[in-house]
Amino acid sequence: MSEIYSEIRSAASASASVKIIAIAVLFGCIYYASSVVITLVCSILIASVLEPGVKLMERFRIPRWLASLMMVLLMLAITYLVIYAIYDRAQAMLDSMPKQIEKLKQIVAHIQLTAQNIQQRTHTIIPSSPESNLPTVRLQQESPYVQFLLRGIGSVYAFAVTVMFIPFLVFFMLTSKNQIWTASLNLFPAERRHRAEAVIHAIARILRQYVVGNLFVGLISAGIITPVFALIHLQYALLLGPLSAALTLVPYIGVALGILPPLLMALIQYDTTAPFVIIGTAVSVVHFVAVNILTPKLVGQRVNLNALSVTISMMFWSWLWGGFGLVLAVPITAAIKAVCDNVEVLKPYGAWMGEAPEPITPQSRPLTVESKQLG
Repeated sequence: MSEIYSEIRSAASASASVKIIAIAVLFGCIYYASSVVITLVCSILIASVLEPGVKLMERFRIPRWLASLMMVLLMLAITYLVIYAIYDRAQAMLDSMPKQIEKLKQIVAHIQLTAQNIQQRTHTIIPSSPESNLPTVRLQQESPYVQFLLRGIGSVYAFAVTVMFIPFLVFFMLTSKNQIWTASLNLFPAERRHRAEAVIHAIARILRQYVVGNLFVGLISAGIITPVFALIHLQYALLLGPLSAALTLVPYIGVALGILPPLLMALIQYDTTAPFVIIGTAVSVVHFVAVNILTPKLVGQRVNLNALSVTISMMFWSWLWGGFGLVLAVPITAAIKAVCDNVEVLKPYGAWMGEAPEPITPQSRPLTVESKQLG
């Protein structure tokens, strides 16, 4: 009997070791092949958004390949129009960046001079240690913000190549959806195909609702923030307004990210405090309305993630992929939760990531050793 028990324990430990190794290999592939994975994830998100348009065209007897091509061309046309609309303003802003940076340097130098004066006054009260008089050496490094944005892609060239591949991948995904769907279901045993189909449908529905909903929330937020910036005559308001609205969509840290770009511009442009108050109030109010009213209405309750799971996912994926991970963290986590909610063994993990897990009742509480003995 003891031999059988030891064999069962060794088999269980071996199975656990295989799972740990498989998870380590998976995350290794995600890290080292990050550019490929990011391209695939972005293509899947875009294809899930364009799929309803392709289905609508198919109802009008349009072949699927032609409908897919028309939707991809429509996406490229909208992207081109957006870039064309902001190109002149963005170019003017980039041309003025040296002057703006000089003004920021003057402001920073003034702040440093004030801090040094305060430090010298404190030295008369608290004597400095001998180590503080030693000379310091500063190393000039590449901007950490550029490294953060390009992490996962590698360089501007790799980013450009990635963007060029996305339209082709989206077109092939839309055109070959039926073949891909059938081949994906055939990967599962016959008795599990129905469950796999439900999981894939749930993931596609969540991703589509998340992307489209946030797009509408961003447009509404930009439509409110941009006129406020224009009323106070903030420079490049038509560029900073949509940028600030897009940054406010980032969960939990969106207010800080959305306020930062217009605040830096206001720091250079204004000498009074009123514009700073208006900018901070406008962005904060719009973010509050978007989070508590617009997002529940437009995005819905399908992305049912609690604050802790969203924060952990943002920390993990931003550490892994930088800026791309920060953008893709919530849809990836929502897709993982959809899998957990539709697989019986993984349902407790899905409940842990959700906002309102089912309470443990006396009937549902597992039996303990004491209750077994009393029984």
